[in-house]
Amino acid sequence: MKRTILRTLLLIVLLLLAVVLGRVIGDLCQGVTFLSWLGLSAEFGLQPTLINLQVVQFTFGAVVDINVAQAILLLVAILVYSRIKIKD
Repeated sequence: MKRTILRTLLLIVLLLLAVVLGRVIGDLCQGVTFLSWLGLSAEFGLQPTLINLQVVQFTFGAVVDINVAQAILLLVAILVYSRIKIKD
């Protein structure tokens, strides 16, 4: 049980680090000519939509913006996670 929780937390931390560091690296590399491809990004999802029912307002939407550096670091994080062994 404890091992499963630790592995889950490890995966979450590795993925969050990959996303944050990938965004930083991608933004920093946009100014460098031979590394600018790391900053190329794609945005997909549903743009926020407002539903007004006069009594209640709902806003639905989800947009994901990912760059090349984030994609590479996410793959590295998954590979690192699969190689880490946690002792009992």
